[in-house]
Formats: sequence, C-alpha cells, structure tokens
Amino acid sequence: MSYLNRIKESSKEIKKVSSLCGVAMLTAVKSVISIFRIQVSNILEIGFSHLAVGVSGMYYGPLLTGIAGVVADTIEFMLRPTGPYFPGFAISEFVIGFIYGSFFYKKEITWKRVLAARVLIVLVVDMLLTPLWLNIMYGNAYWALFSARITVQLAKFPIDFILLYLLLKSVQRIKKT
Repeated sequence: MSYLNRIKESSKEIKKVSSLCGVAMLTAVKSVISIFRIQVSNILEIGFSHLAVGVSGMYYGPLLTGIAGVVADTIEFMLRPTGPYFPGFAISEFVIGFIYGSFFYKKEITWKRVLAARVLIVLVVDMLLTPLWLNIMYGNAYWALFSARITVQLAKFPIDFILLYLLLKSVQRIKKT
C-alpha cells in the first residue's frame, strides 16, 4: 500500500465509532500519563505520554492520531498549565501523531521503523519546532535553545525508543491473537 493510500485509508477511521472511542480512550490515557514524569535533573525529565500516541498511531493512523494530539494538548494544558497557552504546541502534537501514524499504521513494527519515527520526531518537533515556539513566546535566542536541547534529547532518546519499541511489539502480538 502506498503512502497516500495509507493516509486515505486512515481517514476512514474518523468515520468509525469504534475508532473514535478508541482514540478518545488513548487520548485520555495520554493526558493522564503526561502528568507523571521522572525528573532526572533541572533540564531533563522522562515522560511516557508518547507511548499512548504510538499505540494510537498504530491503530488509527496519521490523521486521527494527529487530531487527537491537538485535543490532548488542550486537555493537558487545562490539567497542568505551565505557562500561557500557545497553539504552536498543538501543531507539534499533531505532527507527532501524524508521524507515528505514518510509520506504524497497518505496518509491521520493527526496531528500524520505531527508530526512524523517533529520530524524525526528535529532529522536527524537539529540535526544530519546540525551540521555535519558545522563541516566539519568550524571545529567547533560537540557537541557544536549539543547542541546549541537544544534550537533553541525546539523554532521553534511548529510553524513549526502547520503551516505545517494547510496548508496540507487545501490542502488536496481542493484536494478532
């Protein structure tokens, strides 16, 4: 199945009540999980909400998971506001859901596929968009924000990758039985 056909196929998930209920449940799980983080240092914290997004992408595809990301961002802001609401972060959440859905929807979960998805998210969202949003919001120097995030992302990446890969492989095994 080509990439465009897979996106077209995933758009049909929006019309299914079971898909809407499933993505709503995973969005709620993501929103609750986002509250719990492991604070390693002042600048490094390990979160787990990306796990629910990965599962959603695997089941419901890029479009519905991207839309759910926007909804989750709004819910998470209401649950735990950490500053002013900024719609750029909702765009980032859409992109994350879209990437996971593009890599995992109706595809075999392999370590290479999970690695590629995580690398793309780190490069596009964590290293490009997030410093841009912070620069727009607070006027901080973009390159200073960018360079500070490199160390954080290098520390977080292996943990995020391993947890996501193990969870998706487990869910895929359960799905097949």
